[in-house]
Amino acid sequence: MKKWKTLLAAITVVTAVSGLAYAAATATQTVTMQVGAISVLTMTGNPAALAIAAPALGGQTPANPSSNTTYAQYTSTVAAGVTRRLQANWGASDAAPAGCSLLLTATPAALPNQGASANQITMSATATNIVTGIGSCATGTGATNGAQMAYVLSVNTLTSLVAGDNHTVTVTITLTDN
Repeated sequence: MKKWKTLLAAITVVTAVSGLAYAAATATQTVTMQVGAISVLTMTGNPAALAIAAPALGGQTPANPSSNTTYAQYTSTVAAGVTRRLQANWGASDAAPAGCSLLLTATPAALPNQGASANQITMSATATNIVTGIGSCATGTGATNGAQMAYVLSVNTLTSLVAGDNHTVTVTITLTDN
């Protein structure tokens, strides 16, 4: 009986000590998280020079030169139900060569929230939509990520062309809220 009492006492002591060894304490923290509005735009360089060249045969109209080697790359976060757009314009004193128009088409990748092309525009001093419906997205930064920018120098009136007529314009692309 004495052995049982000693054994019972030992078990009680071991249980009490093990309870102390496994006791846990807890604490809490409050973590605040927030997504800010992000609107960042980068262009991948400048398009190639657009030069009207002689056609292959006499009597033919010169081809409309084009360049589609640049991309608008953007990162955007917007509130629920809100979208952004890309707009393009040039300065008030900018112009295409006589008899020509500068056309621009922006074509975003067919990925979620990167927007949709607003179709081809004729460049002017008025900011005009080139991509609409941009949501929260990041286009990527690879050489061909983002909205492809296709410029065309369109010959409108052949009889108005003047040899040696050179124009350099600055096209402004803006990522803005709708």
